[in-house]
Amino acid sequence: MSQLAHNFITAWKIPRWRWALFIAVISDTLGFAVVFLPWVQWLLDGVTALALLIALGFRWQLFVALTIEVIPAVELFPAWTLVVLAMSATSTQSVDK
Repeated sequence: MSQLAHNFITAWKIPRWRWALFIAVISDTLGFAVVFLPWVQWLLDGVTALALLIALGFRWQLFVALTIEVIPAVELFPAWTLVVLAMSATSTQSVDK
């Protein structure tokens, strides 16, 4: 548990992790506003996936979040934010710099 906390704190010293969290939180927040407009929700999720891929590089966990976001009724779950938080806590910073 202490290793996860250490990784999490170390990740937030790197600007791209802060940007990734900002992108994820904004996307999940806007997702609640467009929940009754599926095509806007899909566009938002596509843009979010692209922005996170640019910010963090290729990571398969982002596609897990995208899969969760396209399932009706499950898209209300803040998948982007939780995936970015989980990735930052479990990443090894020696490789990710």
